[in-house]
Parts: sequence; C-alpha cells; structure tokens
Amino acid sequence: MTSPSLIKNLLVCGFATLSWFPLAHADPADLLRDHPLAGTLWHVGEGRLAEPMEFFDAASKAKWVLLGEKHDNAEHHRIQAEVVAALGRRGRRTAVVWEMTEPEHDPALKAATLENLGDLGTAVQWEQRGWPSWLEYQPIAEQALTFKMTMAAGDAPRAIRKKLGKGGPLDLATAADIGWSRDYDADQRRRLTDLLADSHCGLLPEKILPAMVNIQRLRDAWIARVMRNEGADDGAILIAGAQHVREDRGVPWHLAPLGDDAITLAAVEVRRDVEDPTAYPSFDALRFDYVWFTPRVDEKDPCEAFSGTKN
Repeated sequence: MTSPSLIKNLLVCGFATLSWFPLAHADPADLLRDHPLAGTLWHVGEGRLAEPMEFFDAASKAKWVLLGEKHDNAEHHRIQAEVVAALGRRGRRTAVVWEMTEPEHDPALKAATLENLGDLGTAVQWEQRGWPSWLEYQPIAEQALTFKMTMAAGDAPRAIRKKLGKGGPLDLATAADIGWSRDYDADQRRRLTDLLADSHCGLLPEKILPAMVNIQRLRDAWIARVMRNEGADDGAILIAGAQHVREDRGVPWHLAPLGDDAITLAAVEVRRDVEDPTAYPSFDALRFDYVWFTPRVDEKDPCEAFSGTKN
C-alpha cells in the first residue's frame, strides 16, 4: 500500500516530479571511469563523436543553452561550469537560470558576488531544501560571476505548484504569461505519465499522475518564461535536471514558439557493459542535441529503499 504521507508530500506540496528522492550530497563519479564511453561527447543527430570545443562553439551561437544533469553526480556540475566558462570566454553575457531555486531566492542570486559566493547556498537554503552540496554547484556560479553573467531563480513558486497539485486552476495572468494554453498532445502526456510512474517506483496511484504531469509542465513552462525574461538581451543558460532539458516536452519545447535557437546537452552516466551509445535512451535526437557520458556515482537501485511500501 502506498503511504498517504508520501502522496501528500509528492502531490499536495506540488514539489516532487522527476527528481523526488532525497539528495544529501553529490558524490564523486568514481565508478566505471574506465568505461569506453566515459568522458566522451557525442553529437546525437549525426551519431558521431564530438570534441568539447565543437559544443562550446555551437553553444556560443545559440540564444538558449540548456545543460541537463543528474543532480547527485558532481562530474555533471563540473561539465556545466566548464560550459559556462567557455561561453564567457567567447564574449557571451548570458543569464544563468537555476532550476533548483524559486522566486523568493532571486534577490540572493542577483546580489551574489565572488566574495560572498560561499554563503550563497545558505542564503537560498540550498541543502536545507534537499539539493546536493552547494560546494558541488558553486563552481558554476563562480564562472557565471567571473564573466559578469546574471543569475536567476528558475522554478515556479511553491504556492502555485501546490494549488495546481490539488486540482486548482492557474490565475489568468499567470496562465497567459507562461503560455499555459499550449498543452501536451496525448502522446506527450502518456509518455510523461509513464515516466513519472516509473521514476517513482510504481508507488503512486494512477489517479494522482495527471496532476503530477501538470506540475511538471508548469515547472518547465515557468523556467522557459524566466529564460525569456532574463535572457532577452544575450540569451540564457539553464542548469537543470536532464528531464527539464528534453526537446520533446521540456523547457526547449516551451521556448520553441520563439524560434529553434536552442542547444541541449545531457550529461549521462555510463552503464556497465553497455558500450553502444545508441543503446542509451538519452541518445535520441528528438530529446537532446549532444550527450556527454560520465562515470557513475553508484549502481544502487533507487527503488530498493521503497520496496516494502507497496504490496
């Protein structure tokens, strides 16, 4: 039986979507470092290896640069910091938008300096809200500030997520502002529903999945709105979980009406004995432009801890 308290946390709080497991810290990605794919970058559409410089050059020409991560893999944050620095060296002064922060954290992000950067995690309650160690993300912010990029909070307000999760409507002004009338088609909705069910280990009753789909769509639409506003002059870089970066239904899909001037990168952990890049679900040109393979943090099944919560 699914725990009522689990459902309350997931749905009523409107917080959990595709990255709901507790995250205490990001670990070094030391597992499978000798894997043939570890450290390799691929152009997905052309099915070929690429050099980082190729991606940096392509990203420097795109208005929207979306960098997808697995939150608890420190190597993914190192790659993101490297991309931010590469764009800065090429003269870009983009906004850096953080999925992990909400509107109430925006003043602290805007006020951050290189001198007080170590305190920024505390100011935005980073680890208190369950994200991995701020120290792992701090180099991204350091590169942004070094190159005088603005930083901005990306996520939708918790109150709005909460209301939507309980079945309430968005107010008309918010709905218009984020383009809420542009809805998923039946296939997009079905695929996201299946992914949400699987990513929550089959613990959730089917009746709450439609609301969770709406929360995910809200978050992606809201992030796209922030990117448009903050990046009006020189574009924006998104730091987010890989699911938010998907072109088929994530933030890029919400940016698409402004023109196809986006580039997406997913950092992906290698899997033992899987050496063909095309065997990875992320290696799909409908989802991402580039995939950067990395070593793993661990090989634990995240659902094992919940194996006794459902009959």
